[in-house]
Amino acid sequence: MKGYLKFIAIAVAIFAASIEASAQFGVNISYMNSNGRPAQWSDKNQTNGFTVGIDNELKLIGNFLSIQPGLYYQHLLASEDIVDLGSQLNARNTYSDYFIAVPIHFKLGFNIIPDRMLRIYVFGGPTFEIGLKSADKLSIAGIGEISYNYYTGKLSSSSVEINDIAASSGLFPDQKVYGRFDVMVGGGVGIQVIRFLDIKVGYDYGLVNRYRKEVDKTVNRGQFYVGVGVRI
Repeated sequence: MKGYLKFIAIAVAIFAASIEASAQFGVNISYMNSNGRPAQWSDKNQTNGFTVGIDNELKLIGNFLSIQPGLYYQHLLASEDIVDLGSQLNARNTYSDYFIAVPIHFKLGFNIIPDRMLRIYVFGGPTFEIGLKSADKLSIAGIGEISYNYYTGKLSSSSVEINDIAASSGLFPDQKVYGRFDVMVGGGVGIQVIRFLDIKVGYDYGLVNRYRKEVDKTVNRGQFYVGVGVRI
């Protein structure tokens, strides 16, 4: 928990320092598709959702080269019906992945129409991420719900009956599975229209194995996003 709070404090401090140095402030929202979901209930490893946040553009070489630190929240979900529990049970699982992300991107831009009326740019760099929640929630009609957190290894259930079902069938691991921290590298391209409207697409790849070292598995997250933003 101390490491988690320290990460958040550092992220806020980096962004606050950049705001003082520049007025190129932006608000952004994107659709995001990510992999790296555990294969607990499905062979599909995709999650979908959104990322929303703020950034600030610090000029390094005029309007040509800049650095763009940001602070983002990522909200990813996936769900499906479960048939492995037997035909007599109507079950559905929902997987959720939430992150705080701190990208530090270098941005190289060119004016197609002068005075930023139409501008194209490329960007790239690292993104530091911390997981807030990674969990499966299994809902069985008429019985209740049970949730497993991949970071803490803890179960929480709404009834004794569903807890007994989970315990007897080994539905969830009995240990912590995921580590919270990741360092991703990536980049993308974008356009800026009439000075303030941003449209961009990008991809990041995680360098850190999601699984803890006690777990003999390897998964690296990848995430694709496309979004819009306004510069203030």
